[in-house]
Amino acid sequence: MGSPLLGYIEPKDRTNEQNDAHLMSMALMPKFSIPNYITSGGLVKVILTDTWKAPKVVKDIGFEFNGFWQLTGSCVGASAGNASATLGFIQRLLKDTPTLAFVPFWPFAYGRTRANEGDRGQGEGAVDSVMASTLHREGVLGSTESGLPAFQHTSDGICLTKAIEMQWSDGNSSTVTKYQSIAVSHTIGTAAVLNSTEDIKSALINGYPVLDGCSKYVGHGSIKGEGKDAYVTGKYDNNGGHSTCFLGYWDHPNDGPLYLYSNQWPTQTYPIDPAGGGRCTVWLPESEVSKLFSHYGGGNGETVALSHLNWFPAQPDLPNVIPWMG
Repeated sequence: MGSPLLGYIEPKDRTNEQNDAHLMSMALMPKFSIPNYITSGGLVKVILTDTWKAPKVVKDIGFEFNGFWQLTGSCVGASAGNASATLGFIQRLLKDTPTLAFVPFWPFAYGRTRANEGDRGQGEGAVDSVMASTLHREGVLGSTESGLPAFQHTSDGICLTKAIEMQWSDGNSSTVTKYQSIAVSHTIGTAAVLNSTEDIKSALINGYPVLDGCSKYVGHGSIKGEGKDAYVTGKYDNNGGHSTCFLGYWDHPNDGPLYLYSNQWPTQTYPIDPAGGGRCTVWLPESEVSKLFSHYGGGNGETVALSHLNWFPAQPDLPNVIPWMG
């Protein structure tokens, strides 16, 4: 794959402004809690990337989503894009008060995150906690707004260009700020810090995507098992700050709890998952994920669940329309 594109700014590498912005974001985020939540009995398998190809979602957005592909050190932006897109798709499929599926223009939130953490001008890198608070305070911009660059559709995900990513990384430029009044109408209702693997599991099986910044990344994957129990497995095998998502949970019958790690790199980064995970995903055992709260995350609040995206109501489904006979 060559040198991977990263972009999560680790605590040891942050400026004073970036660190202050992180601490402020942490102070404003609520503790993760799902009232009246009861763990379901039996084995659970939830793959949130299944929503990427759901018929209602495809009808709304016009194509089958295959995740974003980052072309610069914009992992915090692209991973937040995958998380917010998936959250919107999940809301589209709710039986009560569904919202319209849409594709977020993630460079807006990425640029505003960099501005909110004190970064000036164009550049690469951001902090996940600040991204979460930016999504909550400043909102998500839809990709169909007038004047926005169009995404390109490839087998490696939907993308822009390096030049466009860099242009939008300057969150104080008029290119970005002129859309603030539109995006602020579509905020993430809750962005809550997670503090354990049980928190991640609870978020995922209740339909809440999880955004994560880590000092290591999963560079390789391999097929494990056979038949219906086969899947792509991996581990944190490389050093470097990287932001990704968790978009699935599985009580594997042989290997115990697994968590679906969703990356925004080229498709060939990992083998295609026989268990059904979305493009560029790999299942991590709980022993790896637990390291986020000790070795690699260091308890720094960089694992965040997103919920309740304020978006437009979907049109009601009308299965029994009577043809007009005028």
